[in-house]
Amino acid sequence: MKRKCSCLVVAMLALGVGLRGQAPDVGKILGAARAALGGEKKLSSLKTLAATGQSVRVTADGSSAPTDFEMAFELPDKFMKKDVMAMMGNVAITRTSGFNGDAVINVIDQPPAMPGMIRIVRGGPGGDPNAPQTPEQQAENRKNMLIAAKQDFSRLLLGFIVSSFITYPLEFSYGGQAESPDGRADIIDVKGEGGFAARLFIDQKTHLPLMLSWMAREPLVIQRTFTGGKPGAAPPAGGGISHAQAATSDERDKMMKQAQEDARQAEAKLRVVEYRLYYGDYRDVDGVKVPFQLQRSIDGKPSEEVTLEKVKINGKIDPNKFQTR
Repeated sequence: MKRKCSCLVVAMLALGVGLRGQAPDVGKILGAARAALGGEKKLSSLKTLAATGQSVRVTADGSSAPTDFEMAFELPDKFMKKDVMAMMGNVAITRTSGFNGDAVINVIDQPPAMPGMIRIVRGGPGGDPNAPQTPEQQAENRKNMLIAAKQDFSRLLLGFIVSSFITYPLEFSYGGQAESPDGRADIIDVKGEGGFAARLFIDQKTHLPLMLSWMAREPLVIQRTFTGGKPGAAPPAGGGISHAQAATSDERDKMMKQAQEDARQAEAKLRVVEYRLYYGDYRDVDGVKVPFQLQRSIDGKPSEEVTLEKVKINGKIDPNKFQTR
C-alpha cells in the first residue's frame, strides 16, 4: 500500500503569537475550515451521509488486497461502519461496528460454512468478548465499546465537518503549527470523554483538514483457526496470537483458555504508539467537500487505505443499517 497523501512532517514550531502576545483564535481557524468544506449553511444542513468503497488493509505478512467497505451516519447519534475483518481463501468475515444512540453496534458475520470454526478478535476496550464475564463486567465492556465507537466516529467526522456532535462533545484549543515541504498547518488540540486526545492538522492555504494524530496502545490481534487448516500468519507488528483450534469440544475449551491467557500476557507488553488518520482527495458532493481517501498508519507503518467510490448526502438511510443485534 502506498500512501498518496503528502507526508506531513510534524516539525513543531513556536506557538503563533499575535500582536498582543495571544495565540491565534481557534474559532476562526475552525470557521475557515468549515467554510472550505462547504460553508456553515451547507454543513449545518448535513444530516445523513452514506458511502461505499474499497478498503485495502495490510495483513500480518505484509500482503494486502481490496475488500468492500461501507459506512453511514445519521446525525447526531447514529453511525455504522462495515468492513472485512479477514479473508479465509475466498470467504470474507465482516464486522459491522458503531452505535445507535446509547446502544453499541458490534456484529461479526461469520460464514455459514464455518460455524464455530474460525474467530477473529481485534483487541480493544473490554478485551476478548468470548471470555466469561459477570453482569458488571458486561456493562463496563459495553460502556467502553460505546465510547470507543463514538471516538472512532469523531475521528472520521473531524475530516468531514470539523465539528463534534451533541452525543459526544469535543473541546478544541490551539496547539501551534507544523510544517512540511508543501507548506504549514495549524494544529488544533482536541479532547473528549474517555481520555480522547488528538491533534488535528489543518492546511493554512486550503484550510482543509490534512491529518489527525493520537497516541494509544498498539493493537492486539488474536486469531484462531481449526486444526488441519492453513497455519495462521505471523503475528502482526505490536503483538498477536495465532492458535489452531482443535476439532473436539474439550480441545476447543483448552485452546480458548490458553488463548485468553496468551492475550493477557501479550496485552501487558503492548507499547503506546502514534496513530494517524489522513484525509485526502476532497471532492464536491452536493456543495460539500468530502475526503474520498482515508488512510491510517500505526507507529509509522501504513495499516489501511479506504477509497470511497459512492457518497450520498442527506438521502434516506435504511434503519436496518443501524441495528444493534
